[in-house]
Amino acid sequence: MYFDQRAIIKDPLYKKFQAQIEKFSFKENDKVIIAISGGLDSVALLILLFSCQKYRLISAHVNHGLHKDADEHSLFVKKISDNLKIPFYSKNLNPKKKNKSISTEEWARLERYSFLNEISENINGKYIVTAHHGNDQVETLLMNLTRKTGVSGLKGIAKKRGKIIRPMLNITKKEIIDFQNRNSFYVIDDPTNHNISIPRNFLRHKIIQPWEIKYPEIVESITKSMKYFSE
Repeated sequence: MYFDQRAIIKDPLYKKFQAQIEKFSFKENDKVIIAISGGLDSVALLILLFSCQKYRLISAHVNHGLHKDADEHSLFVKKISDNLKIPFYSKNLNPKKKNKSISTEEWARLERYSFLNEISENINGKYIVTAHHGNDQVETLLMNLTRKTGVSGLKGIAKKRGKIIRPMLNITKKEIIDFQNRNSFYVIDDPTNHNISIPRNFLRHKIIQPWEIKYPEIVESITKSMKYFSE
């Protein structure tokens, strides 16, 4: 994987990201586990953290086995990790063994976090970092409203919960796309993200994206409001 690190550290998104990282208690040489799928968000997170040149990074990937290119995606993440000389951990799942009482999305999420926490325990990791961003936050708010979660649901995704850190929640998807366009790094696309029968994907493609086109500042405005709700 090639990217110009000198260009990255001059990039406006890197500066915004670094300001967020400084709000957490990261220390030099901390072991930081990055949840990486190979998609745009997690690869951008990996590049941003790698460019900090301060932490001992570990990449973690879960192959959920939910589409025909899943194995290829795992190899892509391993190749990125090898190129950057970052330790790589992966786990293959079998969807046929999923408990039928929960949705595929919930099963995937539970398995993913279980694996991340297992790695953290085994290597004495300091933090687990995920690539959740501002658009994910808006999706979560709308999902929570449909579930009638009440006032607590207005808080959305927590920036920090135990070892789990989410430093990109104040960054929009558009900012991440612009970051990739400026720096030309390669990512892969998970076809399941386009399946609008999944409620979160329906909100993303049919509600939030058209909303952003009409009102470009909507994601930033909602995430700021959610910060006030949380406080």
